[in-house]
Amino acid sequence: MLVEVIPSAGSPWIPPLADKIAVVIDVFRATSTMVTALANGCQAIIPVLTTEEAIQRRVDEPGLLLGGERKALRIEGFDLGNSPFDYTPEKVGGKKVIMTTTNGTRAIRAVAESRQVWIASFLNVESIVHAIFRYLEKNQDIKGIVVICAGSEDRFDIPDTLCAGMLLDKLGKRIITNDLGRAAHMLYNIAKDNLLEMLKQTEHGRLLLSLGFEKDVVYCSSANILPIVPILENSEIIWKTG
Repeated sequence: MLVEVIPSAGSPWIPPLADKIAVVIDVFRATSTMVTALANGCQAIIPVLTTEEAIQRRVDEPGLLLGGERKALRIEGFDLGNSPFDYTPEKVGGKKVIMTTTNGTRAIRAVAESRQVWIASFLNVESIVHAIFRYLEKNQDIKGIVVICAGSEDRFDIPDTLCAGMLLDKLGKRIITNDLGRAAHMLYNIAKDNLLEMLKQTEHGRLLLSLGFEKDVVYCSSANILPIVPILENSEIIWKTG
């Protein structure tokens, strides 16, 4: 099985998506926040590209919450930012959230035409891998896996690439990958014993630390603490528990 790793949401090249499955990664912080929100009882997350699109969607459906960020900070007038700690059971339990972020929601849209789209982070990599294996057993016509790293404003991003490397490591020897995938796997093997310190030193990690989000950095660097498998279905991110 070929696994193609894409470096950013703004990558000029996305492979053909027909008969492929996709995994979206945005460690700092969109996919980590989505996984956490669903674990805390959020009914669904609706990813959109722009602030205007989010606001209009809420006008059309007044009961929905608005969540998202620009330049890592909560958008003015929104109910929630992009910190997983915003998405508590008290705030999001039983509710839908319209979300727009600088990179993560764009990455989701970029691969939305895939047969199946999963939302991954360090928090739930192992659960995603198990879901992929189960899906492939039942859908033997699948021709490949696309792993899209959200990146940082259309640039390569170490946190997402490290997470892609962990995903590839857990997929094991039954796959082949492109050069970025090989690099991601090598980088993960170098960093895996000191993951948090490596992530703190990255460009995005330093930005979050400078803005007072150290707790987010530590949390989003935690591996396999949430057995959540979010999927994109009918333009909404949901978690099917059964």
